[in-house]
Amino acid sequence: MNKELLTASRMSALLACLRKHYWRYEVGLRRTVDADALRFGSAWHVAMEARWEKKDIAAVFEAAISSKTQLDELQLAMLSGMLAGYYTRYQDDPIKSVHPEVEFNVPLVGSRTFNVAGKIDGLAVLHDGRLALVEHKTAGCDIAPDSDYWLRLRGNAQVMQYVLAARSLGWDVALVIYDVARKPAIRQKQNETPEQFGERLAADCQERPEFYFARREVPVLDDDLAEFQVQRLVMGRMILSCRKEARNARKPEHGWPRNVGETSCRICEYSGFCLQNTGVDVQHPPAGFTIGEANSELSTTRRE
Repeated sequence: MNKELLTASRMSALLACLRKHYWRYEVGLRRTVDADALRFGSAWHVAMEARWEKKDIAAVFEAAISSKTQLDELQLAMLSGMLAGYYTRYQDDPIKSVHPEVEFNVPLVGSRTFNVAGKIDGLAVLHDGRLALVEHKTAGCDIAPDSDYWLRLRGNAQVMQYVLAARSLGWDVALVIYDVARKPAIRQKQNETPEQFGERLAADCQERPEFYFARREVPVLDDDLAEFQVQRLVMGRMILSCRKEARNARKPEHGWPRNVGETSCRICEYSGFCLQNTGVDVQHPPAGFTIGEANSELSTTRRE
């Protein structure tokens, strides 16, 4: 019997709101078009993969725009400008080599229902011989050294999952390199073309590289990994428990409690109908949605 896949995205949805997990992973309800931030993030990841293949900036840009991420003109200008800044920032790269896009699907020890799966951005060899996991991020917040952004990354479930998977594949990963790009702080001016905006952004990235780009080495702590392994099994049991309750409920979604709050609902793609406690007809999904693969984040154009 094929086991279900427990990805980092699935765990994130579960912890954010059990009802959100239900719509996305039990029903398979997805937006027909990704949000702008997701499309740009996917394009940036494709660009980084191409860069690790030693391609020049023109080839990297071409790879990103050929990846079916459907960027608009302004996003293309943003991508071009930020790549120019990134290449300037990391001319002398401390990373010797990277194996990009390492996919895994391995048993979850202690579970008869789930495997753990995902795509690692890159497994790196540093010039000093250490093995590292490279994680590319695009952020819309402050990434200065004293920002709490870095504190939040230490407990990131995605990276914990990837470190354990890398070790199971034979890579004795000792640390994680977070490679973070901050989204533009400048905006397109009135009567400014996307191309002009891209050129201005490139100049700004090159003048203020520390504002837009940051890398940090974070050691992998055994205590953090042990805690995550326990929590991962707990989340698997939560899914099975809610699924059991859903079978006995008047409506299946009632077995998955909602986390109704300003923060959780404001960024949730399902809030439009979920806040009204409206059910979904699988044969006729709401406008802008479709029923698709539960783990579509593992496809080539989505990021896990």
